[in-house]
Amino acid sequence: MPIRVLSDDLASRIAAGEVIERPASVVKELVENSLDAEATRVDVHIVGGGAQSITVVDNGHGIPSDELALAFERFATSKIDESSDLIAIGTLGFRGEALPSISSVARVEAISRHAESDAGARFLVDFGKTKPIEQVGSPQGTRIEVSGLFKNVPARLKFLGSPGRELSRIESMLASLALVYPQVSFSLNSDGRERLRTIGSGKLLDAVAGVYGAKIAEQMLELEPDDSAAFSVDGLISSPSLNRSNRTYLTISVNGRWIQSRRLSYAIEQAYHGFMPDRRYPIALARIRTPLDDVDANVHPSKAEVRFLREDLVYSVVQRAVRGVLSVSSPVHELGSGRASGSIGLFRIPGAVVNRERFNQFSISPSTSPAGGSKFPMWPEPTAIVEQFRLADSEGEVISDGVQGITPKETLPVLRVIGQAHETYILAEGPEGVYLVDQHAAHERVMFERVRERFEQNVIESQPLLDPVTVDLAPGAITTVHEHLDELNRVGWEIEEFGANSLILRSVPASLATRASGGGAGQILVSVLDELSEGGTGDAWSNRMLATMACHSSVRAGQILSTEECKDLIRQLEKAENPNTCPHGRPTLIQLNVNDLEREFKRR
Repeated sequence: MPIRVLSDDLASRIAAGEVIERPASVVKELVENSLDAEATRVDVHIVGGGAQSITVVDNGHGIPSDELALAFERFATSKIDESSDLIAIGTLGFRGEALPSISSVARVEAISRHAESDAGARFLVDFGKTKPIEQVGSPQGTRIEVSGLFKNVPARLKFLGSPGRELSRIESMLASLALVYPQVSFSLNSDGRERLRTIGSGKLLDAVAGVYGAKIAEQMLELEPDDSAAFSVDGLISSPSLNRSNRTYLTISVNGRWIQSRRLSYAIEQAYHGFMPDRRYPIALARIRTPLDDVDANVHPSKAEVRFLREDLVYSVVQRAVRGVLSVSSPVHELGSGRASGSIGLFRIPGAVVNRERFNQFSISPSTSPAGGSKFPMWPEPTAIVEQFRLADSEGEVISDGVQGITPKETLPVLRVIGQAHETYILAEGPEGVYLVDQHAAHERVMFERVRERFEQNVIESQPLLDPVTVDLAPGAITTVHEHLDELNRVGWEIEEFGANSLILRSVPASLATRASGGGAGQILVSVLDELSEGGTGDAWSNRMLATMACHSSVRAGQILSTEECKDLIRQLEKAENPNTCPHGRPTLIQLNVNDLEREFKRR
């Protein structure tokens, strides 16, 4: 065919395909316009999953009657002008494509009254064909009804999902906006049934309660922003014990714009590394604030993605904020609670009033290694460990403000070892009940923090093999070796390439020396590479490698430990930065609360 200019009608329908993909796209564009109009209430009504009709009503500033028809012209917008910097954009909509794109593939009725007008105006666009503006009575704000979506584009209509599936997408999108904008009251009604409602109190916890329910809101941890910093993040994250099987519960916004970002989602996931089991994901709301000129919002037709000038910095800010809250808030899991306990032991929080008698009962000095050595050689004692606590007698009178040498970490109560059960669990008594410690998970945490410390200090601890081992690898595994050879060398693997897909292994990490005798060294290396085959770079890959090494160097379930060895392991766990989970996110210990024990034995 010869080259020719497309008609305005066909060009508009093609352009609409970039902006309006499905009913959820319509709702998103209309609601973002409402938010830009500073609405404090947005009500959405859906019929037939949005394919039949979508109605969005807000109480924002409204559109002047003499501008209502202009709003439906392509590239017409009130949010930028010729002098605007297309990088520093502070509004949600700015491309001038939403209303004309929607009206080219649907019947659209808009009724709006501007804040300074006494009457409203009604404007109808029927699949691109306009009707005259009429004066009508209406409250301040805007009401837009979209019906018959994609009826003039049958191919697009054919690819829509079921009404239930399309409604689910709308609900998920609107829920995310409700979380990002807790000061706005949102509601969603579908076929006469209410599906979502938030009260618009301005409190993030109220928004979470409206979206996910009050029980989930109770278990959320707060991210507090640094108001003095140019880059900061606030929001809420779930306790590690509250997790989901997919990423749909991660909500991210940048300067008020709800976005999709694999990189920032990964930053949140990596912050949970070691606190949560693999392939489990948190519930999180991260509201990121950056300088406007550090974000390019003009990189996606529907504005679902942005580009950062300093993406690594934003990644770091998000990861550090989430990790910092988890580090000080991770609780000991209570048996049968189904979630993190709110009380995790005598020395959980500095400043807590405790009983002198119970304090004396559990205050113990570090144990010494048994004669003949131990499976758990003690780390060097800190030169000075001072924890501030308020001690009180039975009447609550403060006795002392300072105690030395109790436990190096606040997140673990001081435990008294009782023995070992099923050659797998260490039984211990603590101030709030009985604790069961998984010996493998606990030792894995200890070993992980030890090898990570050496790794970060560039201290190579290696054990040469008496006889070098030849290891045959799959092509994918040899690629992993090439990409991460420096990290593998830093932890003690001395490797030489031998042929296309083979290695000569001359040394192993010292922590694995006892398990690498005979042909075990090659098997361990292959196992490590297999477990790391999912990819990743930088700290994420290194942490996974160190966690895998820690797993292979730890005591196993079914291994008999003496009482002194159990004590050594518990003492080292008390020194760990994050003692409550192994590096793969499994709990190291669980608590059976003394109150629960008393209830089970009918003592109360």
